[in-house]
Amino acid sequence: MGRFSSKLGVVAIALLAVCASAGTAGAQWWRPPVSDIDPRLMYIDERGVLGNKIDPNTQLTDDRGRTFRWEEMLGKPFILVLSYYTCDGSCSAVNSALAGLLKDVKAMKPGEDFKILTVSFDRHDTQETAVAFKEHLSLPASLASAWTLATFKSEDDLKKQTERVGFKFFWSPQDKSFLHPGAFLFFSPEGKLSRVLYQQDASSRDVELALLDANLDHIRVTEVGNLLLTLCYSYNFKDGKYQLNIPLYVGVGALLFGVLTLSGSLIFYKLRRKGRVMKGANHAQMA
Repeated sequence: MGRFSSKLGVVAIALLAVCASAGTAGAQWWRPPVSDIDPRLMYIDERGVLGNKIDPNTQLTDDRGRTFRWEEMLGKPFILVLSYYTCDGSCSAVNSALAGLLKDVKAMKPGEDFKILTVSFDRHDTQETAVAFKEHLSLPASLASAWTLATFKSEDDLKKQTERVGFKFFWSPQDKSFLHPGAFLFFSPEGKLSRVLYQQDASSRDVELALLDANLDHIRVTEVGNLLLTLCYSYNFKDGKYQLNIPLYVGVGALLFGVLTLSGSLIFYKLRRKGRVMKGANHAQMA
């Protein structure tokens, strides 16, 4: 009986061990997987690359098969989107999101005031894949005429020029796709990188203000409204968005309060003085 009890005890301990390990395995199975990917790779070091220029002699091939140089994009502010044309959906989502945001941009008109350029960072992309990608986007006519899709003519340029703007990407064998930022890069008419916005954070107002910032040195005297708009908002690097320029509002408010206080004091002084003069005149008449 003693041996039998001992055996039962061993079996019970073994069962408990199995159940405990099963419970631990179950808990681990439900635990979210830990990614080895550094999330910072999905962002561009904006402060480190602002003001950088892409080599104007960089050659590109557009979706019509025409070869052109980067310098042909200069003269107007423009938005650059780096994508690849065989993407499983995220790249078309980024470009479609930009198209949607541009519909509500009123201060500047596509084609007339700015241009849009999507360039593939996949060396395997061709004119055919660019055409298919553009067809998939189904851009409205107002955007299609101002929007160019292209590929780098040289793989060496592809690597060098994407590095110039801090755009990192790499192939994931497990996902069978590229991992890369979903960003909109804004360039001045001189070709300087002036702002970086991200699809998940950007609003139409952010896109509009980024375009105005890119064109700030070229705003005409008649475009007072656009200039005031840029003054009313400031860019927050931490959030990657534009926000109301609170210090400016406080300063303007304090200035107006000072002006009103001074004006009120002067008016009060003049009325008081006038009252004294009239009172003195009345006394003189009575005498």
